[in-house]
Amino acid sequence: MVHEYRVSFIESLRLIAGCLLLFSLGITDVAIAQQHPVPFINQPLVPDAAKPGGAGFTLTVNGTGFVSGAVVHWNGSARATTFVSSSKLTASIVALDIATAKTASVTVVNPGPGGGTSDVAFFEVTPPASSVGLAPVSDATADRSYSVAVGDFNGDGKLDLAVADYVTGTVSVLLGNGNGTFQKHVDYVAGGLPESVAVGDFNHDGKLDLVVSNNGSNTVSILLGNGDGTFKPQVEYATGNFPVGVAVADFNGDGELDLAVANNDNIDIFMGNGDGTFEPAVNYPAGTSPGSPAVGDFNRDGKLDLVVANNGSFEINVLLGNGDGTFQPAVSYSTGSAPSSVAVADFNADGKLDLVVANNGSSNDNTVSILLGNGDGTFKAHVDYGTGSSNPSSVAVGDFNGDGRLDLVVADLFSTDVRLLLGNGDGTFQAATSYGAGPQPSSVAVGNFDGDGKLGIVITLSCKR
Repeated sequence: MVHEYRVSFIESLRLIAGCLLLFSLGITDVAIAQQHPVPFINQPLVPDAAKPGGAGFTLTVNGTGFVSGAVVHWNGSARATTFVSSSKLTASIVALDIATAKTASVTVVNPGPGGGTSDVAFFEVTPPASSVGLAPVSDATADRSYSVAVGDFNGDGKLDLAVADYVTGTVSVLLGNGNGTFQKHVDYVAGGLPESVAVGDFNHDGKLDLVVSNNGSNTVSILLGNGDGTFKPQVEYATGNFPVGVAVADFNGDGELDLAVANNDNIDIFMGNGDGTFEPAVNYPAGTSPGSPAVGDFNRDGKLDLVVANNGSFEINVLLGNGDGTFQPAVSYSTGSAPSSVAVADFNADGKLDLVVANNGSSNDNTVSILLGNGDGTFKAHVDYGTGSSNPSSVAVGDFNGDGRLDLVVADLFSTDVRLLLGNGDGTFQAATSYGAGPQPSSVAVGNFDGDGKLGIVITLSCKR
């Protein structure tokens, strides 16, 4: 009996130990469960335009952070999607999707845990054209607007605007009517001298939020969205001196959006907690007076990188990401005079991301610089294109004539014009064409605001009409 009891006791211990082991493994599995990143879409979509009434086709979406189970959404509705790789998806677009002229918003949604919705890419359903006509429509905000961001803040399928107003210390929200006009602006308090605004869902509730860089108070403001076009009061986070530009992306692949803020000395990286709050900033040197940051995977390693325009010198700086929210030391590339704005896209369709830089220097420059990417995180020497303008301050990218080639739009700070440079599809661009805008256009953004199938341009004016 003693022997039998001893065996039973030992077996019991083994069973208990086994249960403890299984329980421990269960905890470990939960702790190390793979978090899916927030995906990131590259421009352009392939194709990025189609004629109305055409047949269905396969859409290729290139980017970073795609996972098995990722789904391409067309105007918010899922389309049959094939996972090719972490940088490529294909989706089936049916004939009904392009039956009439429109501009579709294309996003990628990664499943949980983590995951979420990507940035927006636009697909034009319009006949191709050799030229572009732009008709200005005026909507007043407050005193001096330095930056504009685009998003659907109330979920009605119509694009809205958020505008940083430097003088009043507010961010103005203008809800879109879907016909190219906007409702009267509603203003929200930000920090001192807000200069840049960007959009993202920082608390994973499916409602777009705002981040504003405040040049006068050395902070960024987070305004969480209510989903109806209104926003909660700001919460501020300390930055370095004189923050200028801000970019939003998931830099550590944990499924939570992070921030990159350019200030007078550094790039500040704020890691997101996923509930609308952020960790204190970590600083990275980024040249002289870094201004406008932009995001892309420049060396195709699946980790998002940063590029920043250095207004205090004739260069940009590229910081390759390590995939954990940290970055390698900045590498400099020369540009034109006093670069102020940078955008990222594949201009020559070789699968490698390129850069365009607006050079806001002396009146003898007046150029944008194109730096074609080598695909390994390095870039070729810049090639400059004249804008014929006075101090280019901002540049944005889109296919404005529906020919499948990316074009450029440039704001001219010391003029009343914006300039459009149509792309040739090989990384080169045609001569600039001028369009009247208003006094001192400072920032440009792209979207379809009237549902006509053609991309539109929204422009902020730093001098009130």
